[in-house]
Amino acid sequence: MNNFIIYEQPVTENVRNFLKCEYLCEKFNCSLKQDDIWSIKSSINTLIEMSDFIFRINIKMELLKELERNIVYLNYLKDNGGIDLSKYDQFYSQINNHMQALNNSDSNPSKSISDNDFLMQIKSKCHIPAGNNFFDMPAYLNFLSSNKSLIIENINNWYSPFNIIFLTSNLILDIKRTISKFENISITDSYFEMKLDKSTKIDLIRIKLESNINIYPDISVSTQNINILFKTSYGKNRLSRVIDESLDFGLSMSSSK
Repeated sequence: MNNFIIYEQPVTENVRNFLKCEYLCEKFNCSLKQDDIWSIKSSINTLIEMSDFIFRINIKMELLKELERNIVYLNYLKDNGGIDLSKYDQFYSQINNHMQALNNSDSNPSKSISDNDFLMQIKSKCHIPAGNNFFDMPAYLNFLSSNKSLIIENINNWYSPFNIIFLTSNLILDIKRTISKFENISITDSYFEMKLDKSTKIDLIRIKLESNINIYPDISVSTQNINILFKTSYGKNRLSRVIDESLDFGLSMSSSK
């Protein structure tokens, strides 16, 4: 059992998008591992959600730019003894492989979903409460009742154009989480503030708290400050209030040069 909860707050829009990619990917994979019809149905809904999200942003260009920034930052860390050489070699090789795969990938992976009449029929019902039911879409029930290997093969084919996008966003987040270490901090009340160097470009804040203390952070970040208000929830309606006790927590800040 994990003894800690790590709360993450994206500071830049591109990191926010990468975290959304990770969230969608984890939700998709978790549903797809299950055998019941409702989990498979959930994985298809998430696939449609992925397509809508990717369609709205130029995620491929964001990923390529971020990979280039990561190469520069990794070289800076290597030159200044800030990263283990084996870890540097691993990340450097992965970055180059992902850049090549991204450059060779479809610039509009969502087209594989939008051109699919079957999936578009499902999507048209998703925004209606109980709209994607089986009596209105007997073809959907027929598909979900078919052989499990055939279902998985179809879903994997639909997902395939998005795969490199989610692999790359996960790699970028893995690099940020690996390089930025947690600093142990103690406070005597609910509020924490840290002044930032104007030359430092923070893109991801991470807070580590013990999992059994019912405390969570409310994080805000500006170009000059990090402000964290620690709160707790209580009652059957999960109301919130600031804590009135001392607290130990871990703080990690990812930056890009």
